[in-house]
Amino acid sequence: MPRDKLLVPLLEIAQGTALNEDDLVRMVGDEISRLSAGPRVHGYIQVIAIKCVSDKVRQSASHNRANGNRHAGEV
Repeated sequence: MPRDKLLVPLLEIAQGTALNEDDLVRMVGDEISRLSAGPRVHGYIQVIAIKCVSDKVRQSASHNRANGNRHAGEV
């Protein structure tokens, strides 16, 4: 079970890729750091970060499927 239940949809999106939970947690952490640099309202940054990473993983997975590379490396 994921450490954070907010990661469940992200883990589902990442199925079929080489990304594991630790990779996704690191990516979300990086995204949180990036998003935290400017906004004054921080309450939703984790949710926004997970959405951003989900979009990146989904786009990468779609690109990999289109190129016939189901288990490509990190985004």
